[in-house]
Amino acid sequence: MSRTEKALAVVAFCLWSAMMVGVGYVARMLTAPVELRIERIYSSGGHALLDEAWGHVRNHFVGSVPSDTLRNYGAVRGALATLNDRYTTFVEPQPRALERDHIRGSFGGIGVNFARNERGEIVLSPMPDGPAAKAGVREGDILISIDGAPLPSPAALEDVARIRGEVGTPVTIEVLRGPQRERLKFTIVRQMIEVKSVEWRPITSTVRGAAATIGYVRIIHFTERTGEEVRRALAALAAADSQAYLIDLRDNGGGLLAAAVDVASEFLREGVVAIEQRRNHPDIVHRVITGRPKPAGDKPVAILVNSNTASAAEIVAGAIQDHKRGLLIGTKTFGKGSVQLVFDLSDGSAVRLTAARWLTPQRRELDGIGLTPDVEVSGSAEEQLDRAIAELGEAMRRAQ
Repeated sequence: MSRTEKALAVVAFCLWSAMMVGVGYVARMLTAPVELRIERIYSSGGHALLDEAWGHVRNHFVGSVPSDTLRNYGAVRGALATLNDRYTTFVEPQPRALERDHIRGSFGGIGVNFARNERGEIVLSPMPDGPAAKAGVREGDILISIDGAPLPSPAALEDVARIRGEVGTPVTIEVLRGPQRERLKFTIVRQMIEVKSVEWRPITSTVRGAAATIGYVRIIHFTERTGEEVRRALAALAAADSQAYLIDLRDNGGGLLAAAVDVASEFLREGVVAIEQRRNHPDIVHRVITGRPKPAGDKPVAILVNSNTASAAEIVAGAIQDHKRGLLIGTKTFGKGSVQLVFDLSDGSAVRLTAARWLTPQRRELDGIGLTPDVEVSGSAEEQLDRAIAELGEAMRRAQ
C-alpha cells in the first residue's frame, strides 16, 4: 500500500470512529431524558411535580389554599387511590387515635357514647356509673365545646377525639340540655374506660319436654381483649350448665386477625383456622391454639351471621363451617377476605394497606363472595334467633 493510500485509510478510520461516537451520543441523548426524569423525581423525594403544581395553586387559585399538611394528606390519598383497592386507605391522626382505642378496647375518657342527630350535632349518652354520668351529664345532652374550643357545625365524630386523653387529667365540656337549650359546663377527670366487645347470657329452651340451657354469646367486634372476654363468657355459661352454644356474629365488621384465631380456637380442638396469602411469601397457616381448657367442649354450636358479618368475623364463621363444628344460620356474609396492615406515620396518621388475603381451612376464597349459611333465614333478627335455638334444640336431642 502506497503512503497516499495509508494516509487515506487513517483519515477514513478517524471519520468512521467519529461517526460512531456521534451516533452513540445521539442515541444516548434520545434515551436519557426518561432516565434523568425518573432520577430527578426520586432524588428530590418524589415531590418535584407536586411542588410545581402547588406553586400554580398558590399563585392563581381564587379560593383559600389549604395548608401544606392538608395538601400532603390529599396527595397520599390520591396516590393510594391509584391502587384501586377500597380497603387501602389513609387515616388522619384523630381518626387513627380513635381506631387504636377501639382495637385496644380501653382508653382514657369520661365514659360517654356519641351519636350525630339530623342537625349534625353530637348527642351524648353517658355510660352507667361512668365519670360523665357521675358528674351530671344526661342522656340527650348536646356537646358544643371541649376545653373551650367550639365544635364545628356539622360536627364529625372524629371532632370529639379530644375528649379522650391521659387517665387522671381533666377535660371541660359544654353541653346544651332540653328544649330550652340550657348551657351547662362540666369538668370531668378522665378515667380508664373499658369497652366490652362481648355480651352473653343463658337462654332457656325446651328439649324433649325438659328445660335446657343454651349459652348465648354476642361478639360485637374483635379487639385485643375479645379472646379473654369470650373465655370468661364461656366459663360462666358452662358453670350455668349450658348444653349448647349460640355465637352471634351479626353486624360484626371484624377487627384483629389474631383475635379471630383466638376465638375460633375455643370451639376447635385442632387444625387450621385460616390461611394467609402474601405477595412473594409462602402461605401463613394460622392453626388452632391448643393446650388450654375449652369450656364449650364438643357441645353443639351454631353461628348467627348476616350481610354485615365481615373480615375477622368471617374467619371465625368460615373455620367453624369448614370443620363442620356447627351450623351457620342467617344470611350470606359480606365477603371481605383481605388483611390490612396499619403503618403509623410520623405525625400520628397512618396508612392502612391491604397486604394479604385469607382463605378458609378448605382454601375457599371469600373476598367479594362471602359465606353461604347452612340454614338461610332472611327474616327478622328475632326470627333468625328463634331458628338458631330450634336447630340447637334438635342437635341436643340427637346428642342425648
